[in-house]
Order: sequence, then C-alpha cells, then structure tokens
Amino acid sequence: MMKRREVNFSNTSDDGCSSITCSNPTKRSVSRKKVNSISSLNVQGTGKKVSLCQDCYRIFKKSTKKDRDMESFGR
Repeated sequence: MMKRREVNFSNTSDDGCSSITCSNPTKRSVSRKKVNSISSLNVQGTGKKVSLCQDCYRIFKKSTKKDRDMESFGR
C-alpha cells in the first residue's frame, strides 16, 4: 500500500519567516542563493529554499529589481 503525504494548499503556514529579525507567517519561498546576495536580509537555516513573510519578500523584490530587469533585457 502506498504512503500518502498531506499537502497544505492554504496561504497560511505554521512556520514563520526565515529572517532572523522577523517572525511573521510565511507567504513566499525563494532560492537561498538569491536571498544571500542581499545584505539587508539575514536568514537562518540550511535548506535550498528560504521562507519569507510579505514584508521581507517586499524587501527582497525591491533589492533584486535591477537584477531582474537586466535579466529580462538579455532575452
């Protein structure tokens, strides 16, 4: 018999933001490499993905805007 895992499709999760200074509920998860390039966000943990709350994700988006624009010009 196959084991089944439960998948939570709701926007709220039990985990908090991975940022050291924040403990709000998680809204998005992004690559750790991209987050580590930003000096204003200090994250904890060792996984490939980092969970961010809405406020920390906004900081991430603003910090990586130029990189994303330059990447789209290359297409």
